[in-house]
Amino acid sequence: MNMLVNSVQLIGRLGADVEIKTTNQGTKVANGRLATNEYTKNGQSEWVETTYWHNVVFWGKLAEKLEKSNKKGTRLLIQGAITYREYTDIHNVKREVMDIRVNQFMTLTSNQGSDLANTTHPEEMDDLP
Repeated sequence: MNMLVNSVQLIGRLGADVEIKTTNQGTKVANGRLATNEYTKNGQSEWVETTYWHNVVFWGKLAEKLEKSNKKGTRLLIQGAITYREYTDIHNVKREVMDIRVNQFMTLTSNQGSDLANTTHPEEMDDLP
């Protein structure tokens, strides 16, 4: 193994309008939640959908670009790296949070809300183990 890489790629939908702030240095930062879905068959051979939520962070020009299409339900393809940060909550308990620092993204939903990318439905997938 020559190189280990911290890289993640996801396709999902924004769970809410993205919160965009500006740092004291004038850099924009956007924080949001991206929902992805996984489909599996249960013991009765019925498709079950599981939704996973991911914290996503966009910095600088990416945050500026996202401002134009940051509405709830927007479908995005993101590529980034997993990062961890610590904070102390209101009960003085130290917590660790995982974020995905987005390096690049593509909007997959048009302004009219129709998907630009094909969607795979569970019934189209082969039986998974």
